[in-house]
Amino acid sequence: MAEPVLSIQDLQRRFGTTGPVQVLDQLTLSLEAGERVAVMGSSGSGKTTLLHLAAGMDTPDAGEVCIAGRNLSALPEPERTRFRARFIGLVFQDFNLIDSLTVRENIELPLWLNHALEHVDRITELAVELGIEPLLERLPEKLSGGEKQRVAIARALVHRPALLLADEPTGSLDQTTAEGVLALFDRITRQHNVTLLMVTHNDEAAALCDRVLHLRHGRLSDH
Repeated sequence: MAEPVLSIQDLQRRFGTTGPVQVLDQLTLSLEAGERVAVMGSSGSGKTTLLHLAAGMDTPDAGEVCIAGRNLSALPEPERTRFRARFIGLVFQDFNLIDSLTVRENIELPLWLNHALEHVDRITELAVELGIEPLLERLPEKLSGGEKQRVAIARALVHRPALLLADEPTGSLDQTTAEGVLALFDRITRQHNVTLLMVTHNDEAAALCDRVLHLRHGRLSDH
């Protein structure tokens, strides 16, 4: 049987030193190749923390996060960064665009990091699908929040990652653009067998997924 793309075992994360708050409590989750899972929950329930841990951007207090069989916590930071750039696509609410780079250069960054610049044609393809082709030579400071979100989505998808992690990917978008983004997620994840873990409050976004889980009291459940 094929190894899960993402395997999370007994994950624990606490914040604070005096009377620490247990945000994630022995959380376990497994995603197979091509599976799409939505995580829903109230604000402050730990959804974004879960994504940061799944990306290797934070370290758990206990438990393991494995991607394609690799334990992220066991990797030295430089290797973990390279691994993330190769296997993971990230869409977070704060966009994380580089202000000194144009839209085109921001989207190109994962290709450059993976020595895959022969695939630069994907930039225009994604830009057309996301309606940002006229913005490719602009700097991020000239973009609206919704436009920045679409650039971040293009950057996350351009290297066709095995695992796509998305935190409210339609949160800054109008209804029409959000529908287009969800359709793009649906097509790309199916076409390229991308595994998707998405945090959302949007029922339409959750309906895209094969499973919808709810995060409460630090644990996941399907109801």
